[in-house]
Amino acid sequence: MAAKKTYRAVFGHVEVLPGTRYGSRMAVKAARLHKANQDGISWGLDSHDVRAADAIVLSNGYEDDRDLWDEVIYTGAGGRDAETGRQVEDQTWENPGNASLRRSRENAYAVRVIRGSDGEAAYSPTSGYRYDGLYRVLSEWTEEGKSGFQICRFQLRRLPDEDQELTPMEQQIKDAIDGTPRRNKTTVERIVRDTAVAQRIKSLYGHICQICNLSLAIGPDGLSYAEGAHIQALGKPHNGPDVDGNVLCLCPNCHVRLDRGALYLTDSLEVVDKYPDGSRAAITQLTVVERHKIRKRFVRAHRRYWDSVDKGES
Repeated sequence: MAAKKTYRAVFGHVEVLPGTRYGSRMAVKAARLHKANQDGISWGLDSHDVRAADAIVLSNGYEDDRDLWDEVIYTGAGGRDAETGRQVEDQTWENPGNASLRRSRENAYAVRVIRGSDGEAAYSPTSGYRYDGLYRVLSEWTEEGKSGFQICRFQLRRLPDEDQELTPMEQQIKDAIDGTPRRNKTTVERIVRDTAVAQRIKSLYGHICQICNLSLAIGPDGLSYAEGAHIQALGKPHNGPDVDGNVLCLCPNCHVRLDRGALYLTDSLEVVDKYPDGSRAAITQLTVVERHKIRKRFVRAHRRYWDSVDKGES
């Protein structure tokens, strides 16, 4: 009988750009992001021949999971009925997956996080799976879960974008997709980011602005130009995530007006124009295709921020 192959855990990136999407768990495994086709926790031996986790999948596998994008409260492995998926017994630290995530916390190993379409709607892809970068395990504990059994819990926090430790190959991919964020001078100076998420949203709309329906031709070959606009802006003080539900396909004019609070959205996705004299008027309904799930939490965060600016609170 052939000896079972030992899996060596690979911590950090594996030449895959965060934001890359996959149609199946098999494709995720083939990309070397996660070693298994079904398990939530990917683990193997570290350099000391001790089991440690190098990746997890978030896809509504456990009812107690909580996904806040930057922070994840993750439920460990074990104790579920194979047929119903319900928790039927306590989880333990002897489970190799749970022990491995604990080891990753002890040694500050970076853990890859892959989100599936069945996870938290605000942060998950609309279909398949998406690699969302590196997280650090900060703590672990046991508590009683919703089903009344003891579960192992882990707190993970996403590494800042500047600390994602892109490999040289990955940096080349990133540069090819969105380049170093560039500053374009219009009425104001702003950073234009063209991420993989933005590329995906622009493709959904054929590079036509969701607000004014402008198709901005940029050459004789019929190409159109549009920008990926984050509703809740990236970076401080906004701290919005780079996910599908937080990105619009806009022309440059509508983009800069949204960024500066001159346009905002209602919960029903009406576009409101805020005039210099302080008056406001709903001017159109935002164009939205079925596959694009815009999240109200980002719309509300955008409104709250610019309301606070108007009141002199920001």
